Amino acid sequence: MTPEPSGTNWPRRRQILLSTLLLLAGGFSGAILLSVLHVPAGALIGSVLGAMAMSKVSDSLSHRRSGRVARAYLRRLPGSVRVIGQVLLGVLAGARLNEETLVTLLRSLLPVIIAVVFILALSMLLARYLFTRHGVDPLTAVMSAAPGGISELAITAQRQGAVMHVVLAIHLFRVLVVVLLVLPILLHILKTL
Repeated sequence: MTPEPSGTNWPRRRQILLSTLLLLAGGFSGAILLSVLHVPAGALIGSVLGAMAMSKVSDSLSHRRSGRVARAYLRRLPGSVRVIGQVLLGVLAGARLNEETLVTLLRSLLPVIIAVVFILALSMLLARYLFTRHGVDPLTAVMSAAPGGISELAITAQRQGAVMHVVLAIHLFRVLVVVLLVLPILLHILKTL
């Protein structure tokens, strides 16, 4: 048996490390499973669902071992893991941008601006609805209704202090509807033309 390091809270650190490893394992497992099954956006949807499942496992393990440990604390990934995730997202975005993309954007600047203004107006209406009708705090309502990728918005929402489970639930639902319902319908329509 290895001795515990003196002057540290080793049991808590060990529990956080275990929780982090479980979240990462769940995310990778879910991503691999849905990718192998060829689910559209399977890596994204699978990683969210896998991490969510492992979060429940982590909660039950921590609750059995020590009722004093807050579940929300264990669900937080260490800062280094979040930074690595942000860097990977930045690299992915940067790898896809090139001069041709920017030229295409400049050629269609007016329709893009009109589309962005329209989407932002709809997003603000949805945020106002969430705030007035369902009592969601304004920051969380705006982050939940904001257009964008689920991973980027999750990181931004966490930094801004929004209620993460609300933001993620709404964006995950949006992604699922678009990928699993709207996209197959559009593809079917395009094939019949």
